[in-house]
Amino acid sequence: MNRRKMLALLGASPALAASSPSYARTAPKNVARPVGSLAGNLITALNPAVTPQLAKRIPLAPRLDTLNGKTIYLVDTDWGGMGQNGSILEEMQAWFKDHLPAVKTIIKVKKGNFVTDDPALWKEIADAKGDGVILGVAG
Repeated sequence: MNRRKMLALLGASPALAASSPSYARTAPKNVARPVGSLAGNLITALNPAVTPQLAKRIPLAPRLDTLNGKTIYLVDTDWGGMGQNGSILEEMQAWFKDHLPAVKTIIKVKKGNFVTDDPALWKEIADAKGDGVILGVAG
C-alpha cells in the first residue's frame, strides 16, 4: 500500500510517510518489536472495508398532518463553531412568526460539536412534547 497516497486521501501530510514506521496493535507476539524510542508509538486504524450486511433500518417519524398548534425546536448544532447558526435559526423563527403564527418555535444550542450526541437536549424536547426538530447545520 502506498502510505503517501493513503495519508493524502485522509487529509494528513504525506510527510508523515517519511517519519518512523507504524506498527499495528494486532501484530503477532512472536514478531520482533522495535526497541528504544519507537517501542510505544503504536497506532490504531479503522478498517475501511465495507461489510456485506446492511445497517439496521429505522423508519422515519411519520409526517405531521399540520404545523398549526405544534411546537418546533430549531436546534443549532454548532457546526460552524461559536454559535454561527444563530442568525439563520432566528431568521427561520421570524419566518414562522410571519407566515405560520400558530407554530411555536424554540431555539436551542446542542452541546458539543455537530457529531456528538446531546441526550439531555433530546430528553428536554421529548419531555416538552416537542412535535418536530429542525437541525441547523449551516455555518
